[in-house]
Amino acid sequence: MTASEDHLGPWRTCDGSRVAADGDPDAVLAHVSDLHGQLSPRQQVYYDTGQPNPEIEFGDDDRTIERAGGVPILTAKLEELRAEHPVLTLMCGDTFHGCAETTYTNGRAMLEPIDQHLRPDVYVPGNWDYSNEAAEDGNLTAVLDELAAPVLAANLYDWESTDRLYDAYDLFQVDDCTVGVVGMTNVYVDRMAPAFFRGRYRFGKHPSQLESAAADARADGADIVVAVTEIGLPWMVQAAKDCPTVDIVFSAHTHEYTDEPLFVDGTVVVESGMGDALGRVDVRTRDGQFQFRHSLYRLIEDGPNTPEPDPEAAATVEALRRPFFAEDPGFERGAGRLDRSLDTVVGRTESALSRRSFLESPWNTLFNDAVRWHFGTDLSVAHGFRYGSAVPPGEITLGDVYTAFPMTAPVAKGVAYGQQLTSHMEGFLEDNFTPYPYAQEDGRVRSYSSNVEVIVDPTAKRGRRLVELRVDGDPVDPEATYSVATVRRPGDPERDLGNCGFPFRDVQVDDEAIPADVVVAFLSRHSPVDYEPSGRVRTAEDGGDAQNTPADGPYPFVQPGVDYADGDGYCETRMIPRGNRFPEQGRNQHR
Repeated sequence: MTASEDHLGPWRTCDGSRVAADGDPDAVLAHVSDLHGQLSPRQQVYYDTGQPNPEIEFGDDDRTIERAGGVPILTAKLEELRAEHPVLTLMCGDTFHGCAETTYTNGRAMLEPIDQHLRPDVYVPGNWDYSNEAAEDGNLTAVLDELAAPVLAANLYDWESTDRLYDAYDLFQVDDCTVGVVGMTNVYVDRMAPAFFRGRYRFGKHPSQLESAAADARADGADIVVAVTEIGLPWMVQAAKDCPTVDIVFSAHTHEYTDEPLFVDGTVVVESGMGDALGRVDVRTRDGQFQFRHSLYRLIEDGPNTPEPDPEAAATVEALRRPFFAEDPGFERGAGRLDRSLDTVVGRTESALSRRSFLESPWNTLFNDAVRWHFGTDLSVAHGFRYGSAVPPGEITLGDVYTAFPMTAPVAKGVAYGQQLTSHMEGFLEDNFTPYPYAQEDGRVRSYSSNVEVIVDPTAKRGRRLVELRVDGDPVDPEATYSVATVRRPGDPERDLGNCGFPFRDVQVDDEAIPADVVVAFLSRHSPVDYEPSGRVRTAEDGGDAQNTPADGPYPFVQPGVDYADGDGYCETRMIPRGNRFPEQGRNQHR
């Protein structure tokens, strides 16, 4: 066993049974996911979930913040594996979004690091990869077509012709092992952000498309069938039950760290965090039996399994980032203009600003307070971004702010009835707490300014999950009107703001200010800030529970809590009975 394999899991079969024999793999599958523009190391918050984390020491706390990941370290780890084994590198979005460098280059800042250094064998796009389509100069397929790696997406179709834009699967010969790789992009993009896709793409939603592509790959000679998807862990756990041809699923989108693989009806499911981690699955066939072992590397700086950054990749990243650290970079896009160096200190925080939480997160509350302060409204509401890097107590830089809010859409305000606000919240709770995994979309509760309190009941029936919504201590009056601050997303209906899905009155858009601008202005006035979660969003005492962070409940962190069996297993709801034949007219391929 080599130095880089000193904490690999045991060899197992797909039902989880351990295999006594050691030995070398036929192939190593390396999984890079949800890079979100992470060119260099970022601070990440890690939670103690009770699972083995060889790179992390928590001490007496249930969380820690460490610098980790980035293209040079990921490259070095991949090269370390490639020097020892035949490696198939599988990469999936979101990649071309997530920082000022990607925002102001239409994602193209990531092309050279991917092609020249990470060198994936497959790329599968994710939901945020489409986000640049919201700007007039955005074109995802133009960027994807410049990648050296083949793009796979079984469910991505042209808007006009309904032709599939990319292959559903590909076969790779890795030594004596033929690996069939199926790609499936996010199925919710049209619901998340119509401006990202309308007039360009159609997204197939049915899991039968995954199973059909897997069966084709098997028939084409694949010894092992691997699915690389960007839909989220709840969806994929259910799909593993409904797609029996798939042997291994590499899931992305929900940024889970599966330190131990999940065994679902004979299929192995893993997810590999963000750009700070690298998933590894070794595969082999012995006596006609498929065997695997798994490891998740959290690439924390100076960690026991973290190599020194690759010098060539580091030079590429430094050259790409250098213009963003000029005194006045001068980049412009949408409503945004970058007129200061990204290392400019714009504020201070007394508590960690993080966002890997479900009910309430410091970054989101800070943003909502900033945009409410900017407009002087009754409250603010935002999309509840769940994921991203952290800022420890201390200085906040402009780069930190852009990493949290990498968008150039303008902020806006409007007037809404109380009934509109509560109905909207009910809709979001349905997305999060429905017992049907294929209908779970959001992975986070809607976020509000700090003067708003929300009480929810995850176990209630549809339409009854919102127990109470309070503004300044008073229950929302359904017939009263409230001024609301948020973001004006390109392409949305003229009176719809912040993905709320209802028409506002008296809409006012500030075309001179983007989220990063209002956060910076707020910090200049109110630093130091302190946004430790305080329970403003919580569950009812008699209404079930929902964990806010991965340390608060069952492993892994798959919402909603009601989808666990007795608190420690997955929901057994099956939307597609096993063995069901899928008629062509029922597959909704082009919806």
